[in-house]
Amino acid sequence: MSKSIAARIGTAIVSIGVLVGLLSGCSLFPQPPVAAFVVQYNVTADVMVVNLDATSSSDPNEDDIVSYMWAFDDDVDIIAPLDYSTTVSTPILQVRFPDEGEYVIQLLVIDETGAMSLPVSQTILLPVIAVDPTQ
Repeated sequence: MSKSIAARIGTAIVSIGVLVGLLSGCSLFPQPPVAAFVVQYNVTADVMVVNLDATSSSDPNEDDIVSYMWAFDDDVDIIAPLDYSTTVSTPILQVRFPDEGEYVIQLLVIDETGAMSLPVSQTILLPVIAVDPTQ
């Protein structure tokens, strides 16, 4: 006739587990974007110029990434796409570092909903001289 209390609790726990499993992938629990970048060396004749390429940044919710916020020393010259801003809407930034040495580069991305990634950083050592293979 009536289910035991243990059976009802068991059914409720299974139902809650299924509901949480279904909701974890839905938009009620959006995930922040994920910042990622690579440094491309020797992109010009000047060995102190690099491209910072964040095209590998992603958003698990498939939202567009609309802003790339770069952080590095103040004496770094931004060459492209803008010569005055470390926050850009394109994933590739070309910069020139002033002196030989070690630099820390940090990236944070923001998606179209305003969700912000955790920052990621890399330490680079410049210059990196391309070596032609010997014949």
